[in-house]
Amino acid sequence: METKVAPIDPVLVASVPLARLVALRQMDADTFVDRHASGTLRKNKRIGMVWREQYLHERAAYEFGWCFECLPRSRVTFGDAYTEGDVKPLTEAGWHIERYIEMRVFPEDELEAKYINVEYKDGAMREGVGMVMRQTSASFVPAGHLVFAIVAEFDPKTKQWGDAVNPR
Repeated sequence: METKVAPIDPVLVASVPLARLVALRQMDADTFVDRHASGTLRKNKRIGMVWREQYLHERAAYEFGWCFECLPRSRVTFGDAYTEGDVKPLTEAGWHIERYIEMRVFPEDELEAKYINVEYKDGAMREGVGMVMRQTSASFVPAGHLVFAIVAEFDPKTKQWGDAVNPR
């Protein structure tokens, strides 16, 4: 499963109060890098370095919230997220996830609470409870990629949950 890209709701496109958010959502990569990317990304793109991976990292964080990532689907697996009584990080993760879903501006951003496992290209791994974005109107998401956020990370070695983080 990858994050599917859908058109923006025409009502939002016509909304004057949301014009800035819609413009950002529709912004092409070059314009985003020029206006909103880190100095490192701007400079390294300008001098000819391969920049798409860093762009996706920065764009996902800027567009959706700092703990969101956009990675190739082959690096991410997910399944059902289970709740447990009296586990503060899971209680807080549920609160953050519900709030994020309820307060999203773009109805095309379809999110689900999931248990997520990620393997990065350097071999590092992370897992925990978070959100998987099934669909979005953010056209920068490439085919074959998945947008997700781990909100409460689990350490399988210590069997301990880390503190939940607010994805915004």
